Amino acid sequence: MPTAAQKRGDFSALLPGKVLRDPFSGGVYPNNQIPLSQFNPILKSIADSFIPTPVSGNTISYSTVANYDDDQILVRGDHQLTSKNRISGRYWKSWAEQPGSLDPKNYLSVGEHRLWNNYSTTITDTHVISPNLVNNFLFSYNHTNGPVLPIYPAKSFTDLGVKMYNDDKPQYYLTVAGYWGTMNTSDTNDFFRDEYQLNNTVRWTKGKHQITLGGEGGWASGDVVNNFRANGQFTFNGSAPFTGDSLADFFIGKFSTLVQGIGEYKNTRFKIMAFYADDSWKVNRRLTINIGLRWDPYFPYTDELGKLSGWRPGQQSTRYKNAPRGVLYPGDPGLPDGGYNTAWTNLGPRLGFAYDVFGDGKTSIRGGYGIFFDRINTLQTNQAATQGPFGTIVNINGNTVNNFTDPYAGDVNPFPAPLNPPSDVKFVLPHVAFLYEEHMRNPYVQAFNLTVERELASNFIGRVAYAGSKGTRLYSGRELNPAIYSPGATTATTNQRRALAGLGYGSMILVEPISNSTFHSLQLTGERRFSKGFSVLANYTWSKSIDDGSANKGNGITHSNPFNNGFEKGPSDFDHTHVFTASGLWELPVRFSNKVLNSVIGGWNLTGIATLQSGNTFTVGSGVDNSRSGVGQDRADIVSDPYFSGDRSRDEVIAQYLNKAAFTPNALGTFGSQGRNRFRGPGFANFDFGLHKNFRITERVNTQFRFETFNSFNKVNLASPTTAQNSVNFMRITSTLGDPRILQFALRLSF
Repeated sequence: MPTAAQKRGDFSALLPGKVLRDPFSGGVYPNNQIPLSQFNPILKSIADSFIPTPVSGNTISYSTVANYDDDQILVRGDHQLTSKNRISGRYWKSWAEQPGSLDPKNYLSVGEHRLWNNYSTTITDTHVISPNLVNNFLFSYNHTNGPVLPIYPAKSFTDLGVKMYNDDKPQYYLTVAGYWGTMNTSDTNDFFRDEYQLNNTVRWTKGKHQITLGGEGGWASGDVVNNFRANGQFTFNGSAPFTGDSLADFFIGKFSTLVQGIGEYKNTRFKIMAFYADDSWKVNRRLTINIGLRWDPYFPYTDELGKLSGWRPGQQSTRYKNAPRGVLYPGDPGLPDGGYNTAWTNLGPRLGFAYDVFGDGKTSIRGGYGIFFDRINTLQTNQAATQGPFGTIVNINGNTVNNFTDPYAGDVNPFPAPLNPPSDVKFVLPHVAFLYEEHMRNPYVQAFNLTVERELASNFIGRVAYAGSKGTRLYSGRELNPAIYSPGATTATTNQRRALAGLGYGSMILVEPISNSTFHSLQLTGERRFSKGFSVLANYTWSKSIDDGSANKGNGITHSNPFNNGFEKGPSDFDHTHVFTASGLWELPVRFSNKVLNSVIGGWNLTGIATLQSGNTFTVGSGVDNSRSGVGQDRADIVSDPYFSGDRSRDEVIAQYLNKAAFTPNALGTFGSQGRNRFRGPGFANFDFGLHKNFRITERVNTQFRFETFNSFNKVNLASPTTAQNSVNFMRITSTLGDPRILQFALRLSF
């Protein structure tokens, strides 16, 4: 946080490590003192009014409103139409609200005002055609709607005097790297989704075979109304050629980037279809084999107004005749409505077996293999809908001419812009694009496992298993048009240095199916089945997950080095080498002959769950665009051993998790010397307990009392440290994982 001294222009505390440059004179600020006359008056007013000054040091603590009210109803009915036909129905509705907040003296303390209105209907029909032939039919409909209605700042940027367009829903979005991060008072949006599904399955038993045949179909719509980026997103970054410090850049009004768009407005439509067959063949009493096949064609998402695009080098759009050469839109010859072709050949075989080794039911070997096709996240189409010309977006780099008060100085301001532009619309250059690669398709995963299980003693089972998977053609986002580094290059010249700048392009995200993943694990399980009032289940997993992009939704850049896809290969974001879990149930041996006393004090059950696991992976970023590529995901260089030797106190670990001196900003023209997810944060441990008892009121009426504690020992699990090397909190742990101890009482009535 900016200190009182920094709000007066006194940055001497940064000396001797950082000497501030004076971008107006070309020299340096004596003793890092910035004259208040150089402060941007609008940003100074925002800092004085809406950014608290620390009482001591450079940090503050604050909280946000976290109330949540949720009402639900569930109605279910079953009817036996005939002795062979049963129909069931289910209706569920939920309406919830989370109140919003905006601290008038601290715009970092924001709570979104959210509403939810969700409901679903399911109808199933089970028909017994014959003793060995059964048909199941299902129809379902789901509706979700979750608008965000934030509390708005009193004035928009335009009201404060910034020369830019703002809509009637003001939003502040100011990122100051290495200090408070991002001030974001929230978009205003609404998300509608309707889904319909049909499924029919026939199960036929014939001798030693249990055959399953079926199919499913579905269609859905997803509409978004969102003023995302409509009021501009400013970033202040010490890598810009100004003072060398992001907060100092903020106070003098010299931003590194401004991103502004028209918003997200889309009408996504999609459909699914699949057919499957499976045969469970009991070869003999010791061996069962499962063979199956699923045909799972993938239909790309479409948009009612064609708000998608594909990359076809050298071709000219006829739908939008002024589009830069190489980008095509639905309606152009050669580009399907979904941006790429339907995948008709998705065949997923399944094979499994179970073998009773000695024929006594005590030792078994089970294994399986299958191919499973994934569906691309619909969030991907959000980014597609925000590009020009229907989602006009502008990326402006800070330079010697513009500033926060006049961000479009030297550039054309295209806003406000139409939501549904005509075919002769003029494109804003450089054009920012979100493109599908020509051979784009949905990914698939091969999953395989082998398990050996043995009954070691009465009611006790030991299990050893190997489980693995291989993900192929996972989609990723790559900067197709990076800026090319040359000696003397600065972030102010990013767009001019882009490889395809001559064609009128700025940043171009290309979504392509080129990523891969692997997962291997050893799983050990011990289980004592419930007997004599006691049961235990314990599992230990030793695993390794590697990929070149985790939990990727395909709506942004996942490859930090656009020239080297292998640069991203490393442990997955969710990789945990060691995971141990244990759970148990104990019927407390407390009984009384007196029925009244026993009904109150006797008959209690104690339950528990323990979880222990390795820490989360993380990568140390430099926080600056020293590669000068325009991607902005550079990694820090490692120059010495980052690990401390000897025992350290908890306070020392929190203050500096790894040795800060071991990291430096990556060298100019490089992306950093560090592998992805090389480091791990602190481990995680949690223990939950519960105490339950059933009370019989009458023969048909029962009630259950539950007392549960989550994180029973109130253990504080530390999160990973701040990983941006240019942050004042670099390597400091500033947050925790999980909740504090929670006590919960519940009473359930069954009749």
